[in-house]
Amino acid sequence: MGAVLEMMILRIAAAVVVSALLAGCGNDVASGDFKRPFQAIFARLRPGPAVPTLATLNQSATITLRQALQDDGQPIYLVAYDSLKYKNLMAPYGENGGVQTWASQEYETISLRDGVLVATRGFGGDLMSSQGPTIAQIAAAQGTTVRHYYYLDGADQPRRFDYTCVLAAAGGESIVILAKTHATRKVTETCTGNGAGFVNEYWFDNGPNLRQSRQLIAPETTTLLMQRVID
Repeated sequence: MGAVLEMMILRIAAAVVVSALLAGCGNDVASGDFKRPFQAIFARLRPGPAVPTLATLNQSATITLRQALQDDGQPIYLVAYDSLKYKNLMAPYGENGGVQTWASQEYETISLRDGVLVATRGFGGDLMSSQGPTIAQIAAAQGTTVRHYYYLDGADQPRRFDYTCVLAAAGGESIVILAKTHATRKVTETCTGNGAGFVNEYWFDNGPNLRQSRQLIAPETTTLLMQRVID
């Protein structure tokens, strides 16, 4: 499993590096020229290279990156966490009991059950585990649910935070994910409890198919943005 993941992550890194180089060279994205330098750069990569910051890529490089990822065909998430100024790509790492874990090149991970965040690792104050509504309940965009979030305190003792949440439809919205536009319907989940509150947001592009979401990792932080780039 480790070797397979390493190869997938290297492919992602190669695509990002190529897109950055093409941005500087001014290559025509539609020409397919990126395929030639892609092979050469991939051959030179070794485990652990730093991935260029995605936020620095211009529009042309972003389009090139998407094309490279589409050609590779590997499912990909783009994950951003404003609290840590974090933005990275993640590929499938493993699955257990219906929960799929996705990992970045640096092995930060998110664990999802049908797109609903249930755990994170590598983000500091991580979400150890959580219980809440199913994706079908969220997609229905109505009703009240209960959420339980589990964390470790400074003494590595478990702590539970409970919230009552209200689901509501928020209308249609056009979103752009790595240079591709998606027509979606938005659902909000407004949660209160423990003397605080937050809002999770979900964008569905085909029935219960979750294309993008913003979901809480930890209290008093920004929500984690997760965008499904390649299915």
